[in-house]
Amino acid sequence: MATVSIIIPVRNRAKYLPRLFRSLTALTYRDVEIVLVDNGSSDASLSMCHAFAQEAPMHVTVLEEPRCGACQARNMGLEYCSSEWVYFFDCDDELSPAFIEDVLSNASNADMVAIPTKEDVGGQVRQRSFRPSPSVASQILSSTLNTSGMFFRTAFLRKIGGWDESLGVWQDWELGIRALLCKPNICWLPKKAYHRIYVHPDSITGASMASNLAYRLHTLDVVEHEIATASARRALFFRYAILNGMLRREGSAMRAKYISATWPCRLLGRLLELYTAMGGRGAWRIALMFVAVNESIAIGSE
Repeated sequence: MATVSIIIPVRNRAKYLPRLFRSLTALTYRDVEIVLVDNGSSDASLSMCHAFAQEAPMHVTVLEEPRCGACQARNMGLEYCSSEWVYFFDCDDELSPAFIEDVLSNASNADMVAIPTKEDVGGQVRQRSFRPSPSVASQILSSTLNTSGMFFRTAFLRKIGGWDESLGVWQDWELGIRALLCKPNICWLPKKAYHRIYVHPDSITGASMASNLAYRLHTLDVVEHEIATASARRALFFRYAILNGMLRREGSAMRAKYISATWPCRLLGRLLELYTAMGGRGAWRIALMFVAVNESIAIGSE
């Protein structure tokens, strides 16, 4: 039984698979199983996965999930694997060769490990925002825990229900929130950014906020029903405000409906919406500062 299973959904990504396969072959940790889950590809992706399974220097399993959806494919891989640890990756990106050793050498008794990653936008590589914090409000606003940034103990991920198959976008954002709500033992590794995550127009999340907006709103609604604390609800209110600002910046007439909030939140929310619409960056940091101040005041008044 492998120590780590890397589960990778694949759907019509034939042009990206060669660089993924090269990065898998370069992994220096060998007690690993690669689980490629084809999700109804109509191009050469499935045959390429089978060919890689025959040639790869580690054990590779190819599964087929006919139900459309990345979460469906990930859950099939999660159900199949028997490893102690499970990691999810996207098929159009590149893994860092030594990241598994780095993670396992620090994991100890952790339920999950959180790592920063790098993204490639048109050849410009930068580290994604990474804010080590067990706060649900922080995850709501910073999206620190993302697909390639979460390394799970398999038993823990199964305990919290795996991936929500009703979600079309922002699935990793929701999973990070749900994981934090269960108060796991998290090992944060902030010092080194891993992988190369490519941002391109045919990404599953779409080219704009307006594209797939209905899916985004559904994910926000799911999270609204999961959270209960005042700080988390304030953070979600500001998440709606920032989304509306991005929609306005794109020139879209569509808007997300705000959830209820106190008048100071509503005032700041409108300002953050305008700030974002005008091209301002880092609105989530301003919102998180407001949430933290309010939380400190609430604790001090107890």
